[in-house]
Amino acid sequence: MYKHPLLPPEPDSPLLRQFLQAQSIDIALPSVERLTAVARAFSRLPFENLTKIIKDAEAGRVEEARRTPGEVLADHAALGAGGTCFALTATLLYLVRALGFTAEPILADRRYGADTHSALLVWLAGKPHLLDPGYLIVQPLPIPTAGAIRIPTPFNELILSTQDGGASVELATLQQKQSTYRLTFKTAPVDAGEFLRAWDASFEADMMRYPVLSRVVGNQQLYLQKKHLLVRGADETCRVEVPPDRLIAEIARQFQIAPALVARALGVLNSKGETRGWDERA
Repeated sequence: MYKHPLLPPEPDSPLLRQFLQAQSIDIALPSVERLTAVARAFSRLPFENLTKIIKDAEAGRVEEARRTPGEVLADHAALGAGGTCFALTATLLYLVRALGFTAEPILADRRYGADTHSALLVWLAGKPHLLDPGYLIVQPLPIPTAGAIRIPTPFNELILSTQDGGASVELATLQQKQSTYRLTFKTAPVDAGEFLRAWDASFEADMMRYPVLSRVVGNQQLYLQKKHLLVRGADETCRVEVPPDRLIAEIARQFQIAPALVARALGVLNSKGETRGWDERA
């Protein structure tokens, strides 16, 4: 049965309690420290489109293909899964609101399309702060009104540059002295209708034709697209092409996702003939 993925959390949310317990987060922490601990723990969920590919193939309509916070957290606990940015944003939004904070989703533009990424604003002391665990923005960051902010991560540096007096914020990454533009956050919150419109459009994206996964392990980021695995560290990037007969096992090993889930998603793509187009470089 269809369930709206942006429903407000129920009082004394069981999902929040289960997440705090699973991640060993002390409920007695001061509220902002607890918020940061939740965002940091949430950043350990992998970005992966395998669950999205499977549910899209099985759902009767796009509204039913959106994964709810309950599904995302249950799939992570049972299978090691995560999700793509819209499902992850909806889930983190639920957890942050269940903690008692006012929070709203925002959208971001990439070079290949408008409203193709999402993140959160959470209000602290009456001011909006950015959270985006996918880019390791796990410490609530006040929306700047001028200039640039640099945030070190284990494997790169984030550069956030304010545009239009804070109406938008550009995000670039700096790695091995090379700066790469990633996206532009639009800092005005969007309502549920706008967020769901962007989420539904994402099911038509090119990335639904091949696996895309990302995970941070220690001081490295693992990134897989099609059959190409990149291991990004602060000083070097290693590229490996995974043989087709090893792809299920390698994804399961590197991203700690149940092999059966990986096999189901790759089976869907293979049945559509998508795997024939994976020979080009990521």
